Amino acid sequence: MEQIPSDEEVCVASLADRDSVVAIADDVYSGLDYLPATYPSLVEGPGVRGYLYKKGGKTISFLHTQLIDGGRTMLHSTARVAPEYRGKGVFGRFHRLIRNKYIGTPNLCYIALAVYDITMTAIGQKLLRTSRQVTEKTIATVELPSFDVSFKVDKTTFLPGIRKFSTDDMTSIMSCEDGRLHHLFPERRIILDQKPYRLMAANVPLITNTCTHRVFLATDAKSPPLDTGLLSVPTVLSAGSYYRCSKGTRYITDVYGEGSEEELRAHITWHLLRSADVTNGNVVFSVFHARGLDDFLTDLGKTFPLKKLSLSYEKLIVLEQDVY
Repeated sequence: MEQIPSDEEVCVASLADRDSVVAIADDVYSGLDYLPATYPSLVEGPGVRGYLYKKGGKTISFLHTQLIDGGRTMLHSTARVAPEYRGKGVFGRFHRLIRNKYIGTPNLCYIALAVYDITMTAIGQKLLRTSRQVTEKTIATVELPSFDVSFKVDKTTFLPGIRKFSTDDMTSIMSCEDGRLHHLFPERRIILDQKPYRLMAANVPLITNTCTHRVFLATDAKSPPLDTGLLSVPTVLSAGSYYRCSKGTRYITDVYGEGSEEELRAHITWHLLRSADVTNGNVVFSVFHARGLDDFLTDLGKTFPLKKLSLSYEKLIVLEQDVY
């Protein structure tokens, strides 16, 4: 069992620890930090637990974990280390201590995480020595300042062919075991807000929770319904969620399926309109997809006052490690 110095301790985080966790590091992700707005969902919820690493009573690191895939996968997607303790082995020790808490958990088979390509450039070889890369998604990001959206009409009329998916719809999708969803999820996973979920009905309550204000949209194909219900197989599926940050509102759109140019444009436009609905100020709008969508957003800039935003990363990479 790994030991920690006598003046250090690891404990479970609670809602009351929010301020000390937020204070660990300032200006994270250049104003796009999601932790202050989403902290409650990082320490409370199904299979969720947050941990604190303290030194001399002061919080110097935070790690979020969640059991997903019906308990088969342990996911960690949020971590913070105080600047003065980076590169000193604190987080590595913290991570190993927490991971060991889960080893031996019934049914646990995998540990999963998502990193950006800038992280992989720095420590990618180290990560890949123990983990395997399972998928990647390209990111396109623009800024949408506050503007007049009075021209909008009912989205059903303005963007025909798109409909919202209900929780029952997503249960049908996540329960489909044949190959008809390969065009949407070639790796048999749905990546949402940087979190990889296997296509399992057990994940539906996790991906449809209300804390991220997420909606799912589909463009239905003319095909037989799925065996698990009366749902047709979509040609394109998308999900949109948002949170408040210091830059205004960060709106994240995940797009699945290639579809036609018209279908993809309709989905992105729908989410752009919604992003304008949910804020009175600036929006940082990001699209995650298997293909690059910079050209789509450039073209949509003829309708919306979009400004290209350059981030230090261009891809999200999902890694997974077997638990032995």
